Amino acid sequence: MSTELLNSFDILNINEKRNQISNELITIHELIKQIETKYGIIPITSIKNYDIEKDKDLSEAEILTFLYEDIYNVEQELISLINIEENLK
Repeated sequence: MSTELLNSFDILNINEKRNQISNELITIHELIKQIETKYGIIPITSIKNYDIEKDKDLSEAEILTFLYEDIYNVEQELISLINIEENLK
């Protein structure tokens, strides 16, 4: 990660940082879905979209749970892809 990109993230307020992390997870999930589509696999999970207005009052514990769930779901999709790749060998 470039220092410039990290500095750009650092100047965001907490709500914007939460939103940016959520957007990154959505992007990762979309990339995984593209690979799954290539192999004819139906995604087994979904990723929530942080709503910068509706979710701004979530506590730190709530936002950590929100993000943990999405990270876990991305992990499950990756495990699924690895298992399918192994079975194709």
